[in-house]
Order: sequence, then C-alpha cells, then structure tokens
Amino acid sequence: MKRVIALVTALTLGFTTFSAPHPSAVAKTPRAAKAGKTPNVIVIVADDLGYADISAYGATRISTPNIDRIGLEGVRFTDAYVSAPVCGPSRAGIQTGRYQGRFGYEYNNGPPQRDVEENLGLPPDELTMGEALGRQGYQTALIGKWHLGSNDAYYPTNRGYQAFVGFLTGDTAYMRLDHPDLRYAPTADVALPRRTPQSQIIEGPGRTVVHNEDEYLTDYFGRRAAEYVTQAARSDRPYFLMLTPNAPHTPLMVTRKYYERFPQIADERARVYAAMISALDDMVGEVLKAVDASGEADDTIVVFLTDNGCASYIPGLCSCEPLRGGKLSHYEGGVRAPMMVRWPAKLKPGQVNREVVSSLDIFPTALAAAGGTLPKDRVYDGVDLTPYLTGEKAGPPHDLLAWRRRPLASIRIGDWKLWKSLDGQYTLLFNLKDDLNETTNLAASRPDKLRELEAAFDRWAKDMQDPRWPSRPPRDQDVCGTPFKLPI
Repeated sequence: MKRVIALVTALTLGFTTFSAPHPSAVAKTPRAAKAGKTPNVIVIVADDLGYADISAYGATRISTPNIDRIGLEGVRFTDAYVSAPVCGPSRAGIQTGRYQGRFGYEYNNGPPQRDVEENLGLPPDELTMGEALGRQGYQTALIGKWHLGSNDAYYPTNRGYQAFVGFLTGDTAYMRLDHPDLRYAPTADVALPRRTPQSQIIEGPGRTVVHNEDEYLTDYFGRRAAEYVTQAARSDRPYFLMLTPNAPHTPLMVTRKYYERFPQIADERARVYAAMISALDDMVGEVLKAVDASGEADDTIVVFLTDNGCASYIPGLCSCEPLRGGKLSHYEGGVRAPMMVRWPAKLKPGQVNREVVSSLDIFPTALAAAGGTLPKDRVYDGVDLTPYLTGEKAGPPHDLLAWRRRPLASIRIGDWKLWKSLDGQYTLLFNLKDDLNETTNLAASRPDKLRELEAAFDRWAKDMQDPRWPSRPPRDQDVCGTPFKLPI
C-alpha cells in the first residue's frame, strides 16, 4: 500500500522516481525529530553568472533581494572559487568534492552529438552528492541543467538522484521562439536557439519529454523546485535538492515581465541579460518561500553559487570591475564565484567570510551535516566548512587552490596568484591584496614568488590525470583589452 501511495504522489508531481509519502499519509506539522540533526540541503547553481551580477556583490544595475537574502541570513563569501572557469568541469567538481582533474574531466563534454557518440561524462565510479546523501537516507532530486553526460551511465537517475527534471546538454531554448511575451537578443556565438532531441526538457528514468514551451524555463524550474520542497518536507526523511537553472547562460531570452523591469538599460543584450538575472532572483525567492512555508527553514541548508564567471566573450554583458575577465579565462572573473550559505540552526546571520574557500567544499560540508563521513578510498579536495563558520576552527580552510585546463594553469596561495600558459606564451603573477583587478604583472619583479608558486603548481599537478577527451578548438577572446586563446 505504501508503494502505491508513493507512486501516486510521484505521478502527481511529475517526478516519476520521487518516493515521499502522500500528504494524507503523514502529519502536516514540521518533523521535530529532525531539528538540528539531519538538515535538508538545497544547492542552487546559477549558470555563467558574474561575480558582480548580483547586488550583494556590488551590482548596481540589477537588484537581487532574494539571492542576497541567503547571505544576509547566513554567510557571504568574498573569496569563493569554482574549480574551473567553464560549465562541465566546474559541475563535475561540485558534484564530487574533488578536483575534476583527478579523473580527467578537464574540458567540456560537448557538443551534444559528440557527447553521445564518444560516451563522454562524469565517470561512473565517481560518487556524486546525490549518491552520498542518498546513502544517508535522503530523498534526492536534481532540477535543471546536468551537463555531465547524456548516455544512460551518466543519466541523473543513475547517479544518485531519485528525481530529475531538466536537460542534459550545455544549453537550451528558454521557451518557444514565437511566444508573444518573449524577448530574444541574438549573439554571434549561438545559433537560432531551438530545443533539439538532445536539449529537450525531460524527466524521470524514462526520459519523458516535458512540453513546457509556453512557460519561461527559469520560472518552470522555480515552480518545480518549490513543489518538490513542499512535498519532500512532508516526509519523515530529509531531502537534498540540487537546483541548477541555466540562467543567465545563452541564448539570451527572457519574458516581457522581466524585460520591462529595466527600461534604463539602452543596450538590448545587456537589458535582456539583466532581466534574466532578475528572473533567476525570483526563482530563488519561490524556493525560499517554499522552505519558509514548510516550517523547516532553520534546519535547511541553502547554498547559492555560480558554476563560472560571466560570458565575457559577448560584448555588453560583463564588466571588468571589480574582477577582470570572465568565463573561460583564469583571471579572477572566470573562477571567483558569488557564494553564500544559510543555515539558521548553525550559522549566525550577516557573516562576511574573507577566507579562500571552494565549490569543492559543498560536498563534504553537506555530507558532514547529514552525519556521514567521506569515503576513504579516494582523495577529497573539499573540506567541511561548518567548523570554520561556527568558530570551532580558525585559519584558512585551504593552503592553496589550483586550476588546469591546458594550456592554461593557475594557482592561488595566500594573496598571490599565478596564471600561466604551459606552452610558454605568457606568465602572469599578481598580488590580489594590492591588485584585485590583476592589472600589474609582477612575474619579472618577484622571481622568488614566481618560483614558489610554479613549484607548488607542479606538485599539485602530479596528482592530476591527463584529460579523458580533447578540448574543442579554442576561442579567440579579448579579455578586458588583452587577447587570449582560451580552451573550451
């Protein structure tokens, strides 16, 4: 009988693998036994969002009160980093808590046809956050963009996510092109955005196509996420939701509702981009509203971050302030992320944390909060941040952070950062404390620091594998006035 009830619930929500009991089968009050012990976990990963694209990090053209609220009611990190300046590898790091170089995920795994034909994706022997928390008894769901492989071995419901609705590739159209409320700003790097068989919105283990073309995709993901939170909170088990909207990734598409919020922005692409971020903020607001209504806000960890920096190769979208560069580059604008966490039961509100932290830390932090321990059969590069945020531990969580997408390599130790091309084309050394915008190259004047960071990078790189597949042809990109060839 319980299985029948669970199936009816799953079909009602559209999550064909969602196993929470029907509302009539459980109490409607918050589960007191959970309080302070096994928190729910929600991780929201935006797509190509710049460090200064939300108001908590200095945006003046865009107001993001819902996203900002996570930091105001918890912790805002000033020096948080993702493990790659591009989507797929960064998401592989978030999902595993490990440098993706440890398993050869150095480059994006697209385009879609190549992804399928060459069987590319997150290696099946890598443990995802969904699998780790599922082992702790969590309900698990992923809503949004996957981008970690399209074949069955990589499919989210085979990688620890009991429920899935979203798309598998790097991007997709936000709604049908002839919708009367749609505003679309074409860009040179994106073909006419249509949903192909590879980029359809699908759900469940059967890959059922979702025909939501009349609903703006960011709104749709927010609605489905809020529904999931509401339903999952009625279970006697905690839940883990990985929410990965594709906003504000190209194609630059938004509905009139959001577009009309920015009449002061003259540039069409910049206006659509700002409107897409405003829609993202509304989506976060819907999820937070559902969490509050569930009665479990105190015992729900909410993390917000982006997978990499703004798509600076599209003119008019990104600023060079306060950080230089964006997506694909190893400047701070490519790898430093807006990141915030709220957990009222544990963390004092209004904290600003200035230590160097990583998106790799989310996995171990969530697992420790769930009462689990990291497996001993592999190296984890992320750390549990909770004791650092509560004051139980002092000092920086990381001695160094490093990045490699050949020919690019970079490393940060303390205030110093090295970015170099392994083929010898350039070597850049910056002191971020004095030069956050990375405008003064100190490689020639500080050979001692250069040698120190180069040696540290070489030691780090010895533990990384060769790429499992090659990069696509590099992109010629002007990064704040400096030309580069950047791998994709």
